[in-house]
Amino acid sequence: MAPTNTLEIQLKAANQVVEAVKQLQYNVSSKVEETLNFSISLAPKAKLEIAAVSSIIQYACYLVQSEKVHDVRLDFSQVKLPFTFPNKSIREHLFANHDSSVALELESTDCRLTVFRRNDHNDRDIWYENIKNWRDDLPSKFHLMLNELVENVPAHAQLPEDKFCFTVGLLFSTKKLYYCVADSGVGLRGSLQEAIVTDVKDVASSACALHLTRPQVTSKGIERGHQGVGLFITSELATMNRGYLEILSGVQEYEQKDTTVTSVRGVSEWKGTMVHGAINLDQEFNYRRAMKLFAEPSAIGKDRFLVCQISLNVYGQRSLRTRELCEEITRDLGIAAERSSKIILDFRGIEEISQAFHGFLRRFVTDHKKVRIMFMVPPEADEELKEDLEELQTQSNENWVDADDSSDASSSS
Repeated sequence: MAPTNTLEIQLKAANQVVEAVKQLQYNVSSKVEETLNFSISLAPKAKLEIAAVSSIIQYACYLVQSEKVHDVRLDFSQVKLPFTFPNKSIREHLFANHDSSVALELESTDCRLTVFRRNDHNDRDIWYENIKNWRDDLPSKFHLMLNELVENVPAHAQLPEDKFCFTVGLLFSTKKLYYCVADSGVGLRGSLQEAIVTDVKDVASSACALHLTRPQVTSKGIERGHQGVGLFITSELATMNRGYLEILSGVQEYEQKDTTVTSVRGVSEWKGTMVHGAINLDQEFNYRRAMKLFAEPSAIGKDRFLVCQISLNVYGQRSLRTRELCEEITRDLGIAAERSSKIILDFRGIEEISQAFHGFLRRFVTDHKKVRIMFMVPPEADEELKEDLEELQTQSNENWVDADDSSDASSSS
C-alpha cells in the first residue's frame, strides 16, 4: 500500500480563498507512489466559499497529473458541503475509463462543481447548455459570461493535453450567485508573454495588470483568440451588478485595486489563474451592454478610473535599483496617470530604492501636478527608506494642483 501523509487545511472566516490557497504548499517527497490526504475543516463562524473548495480540488488534480504524488484523497467530513462528495480518490476521477472530458460533476439544487480533464469543446458546449437550463433564476446570458472565462483556459493556460485540467464552481447563496474558474496553467504573466500585441505583452511584467479588465486591451491571433475580452466583460458586469471579481495569479505576492469592484492578486502558491466573484441576483445583469462597452469604451464613465493603486513588489524585486527597472516603473506610472487622478504607490515588500529611482519619482511628481500621488510607507521600512518616501510625499503635497480649482481659475480669468 502506498505511503500516506496528511495535509491539514482550515477554511478561514476572513479572506477564505487566499488563505486556503496559501495552505496548499506541500513539500513533495521523491516517492512518487505516495498518497496524500487533504483533511479540510471549517473555522468557527466561517462561511463556506465555493472558490475555496474549487481551489483545493484543482490543486489536488494538479498534484496527481504532474506526478508530484501518486494520488490524493479529499476528506470533507468536517465540512458541510452543498453536495455529496464521492468516496473516490482524485486519480480514480481523472483516469476513469469513460469517454467524457468531465472527470467530476457534482450537482445539488444550489451548487454545481465540475472538473474537466480533457480539452473537448463539444463536451463544453453541452455543459454550457446544461448551465443555461439549470435554474429559472439564473440570470439571462450568465452562461455566456461563464463561457468567456472558461474558454480562456484552453486558449491561454498553455496546458499540455496530458495535464489539461480545470475546475468550475457555482453556488447560489443569500441572493447571490458565486462563481469560480481555476486552472493550473502558466498564469497571467506566462500567457501574456506569448501575446502578439506589444502593448499587451508589456502588461505581463507591469504593475498595471488591471489593464486586463480594460477595453481594447487584448492580444489577437488566429490560434490564440482574444486575451482580455472575458475579463473585461466579467469586470464590467460585476461593476454594473455591484458584485465583485477577484483574479488570482501567482509568481509573487501583490495586490492591485481601482475604484471598481475588481482586484488582481498575486499569491505565490497559485501559479495558474483563478477567477472568482459574485453577482447579485436582485441587481441588473446586462451582458449585452457589457459587450457594447468593449466595442465602445468611450461610454464608460471616467470616475471608474479615479484611483489607481500600484504595489511595487509586483516587479519581483525587493530593491528598486537598476535603470531598466526604474524606467519600466515610470512608464507604468505614466500609463496610470493618463486615466487616474489619484495614484497610490504601495511600497510594502520593498527594502530600498536607489537615488536614481528617487530621482525618477521626483521628476514624475513634478511633471504630474494634477495627479494626487500618495506614498504608502511600509511599517517595517528602515529609516532611510522612510525618509526617502516622506520626502517624496512632501514634494507631492506641495506640487499638487487640484484640477477643478485650476479649471475654475482659468475660466474666471
